[in-house]
Amino acid sequence: MIDLSHVSEDCAKEALELTKAPVMFSHSNAKSVFDCPRNVSDSVLDMVLANHGIVMVTFVPEHVTTRRKDATMDMVLDHLFYIANRIGWDFVGLGSDFDGIASVIQDLEDVKCYPRLLKAILDRGATEEQLAKVAGENILRVWKDVVKIRDEMSAARVEPVEDVWDGRTWWRYDGYYQMPDPDPKDKLGLDWYGVPPPEEGLYIKE
Repeated sequence: MIDLSHVSEDCAKEALELTKAPVMFSHSNAKSVFDCPRNVSDSVLDMVLANHGIVMVTFVPEHVTTRRKDATMDMVLDHLFYIANRIGWDFVGLGSDFDGIASVIQDLEDVKCYPRLLKAILDRGATEEQLAKVAGENILRVWKDVVKIRDEMSAARVEPVEDVWDGRTWWRYDGYYQMPDPDPKDKLGLDWYGVPPPEEGLYIKE
């Protein structure tokens, strides 16, 4: 499955033009709601609609506001409803990024928050049918469609392209910023962030 959450807008557009299968943005928000490089522009959202893919709204504080401590659940819902209103409830989901964030939003600290979040989506005006799509039906549909295309390409003996271009720069996230990856093959045991994981909590004191 093609995940475009960490690529540039140009790369996302090129992938959407070339792919035969639906794509996913596993943890990205709407650039028109908050202008962050990781968020998805309206033109790319429209391409996701044509592709029958999915954009999964994330709870990363920096993807909803400039200052982490100002991030709220309502801001996350703003992105969810913007995407749903622009391209439809069939093409949006939830992508918390709990396994990859260095700080969290109040009331969205971990998976125990989901009942509260789902209720908030209903309270804002989504129907039960729309909520079911967001909570899982949409990503399952995308997954099944990708498997179908995979099987068709396999039957047609289409080989994957696994080239790595010369001079590629690999990057690693250190918990705060992107940095050049000193160990692309993970031989040094640097973990996800390139530094030892925090001993307690995920909150960053500013």
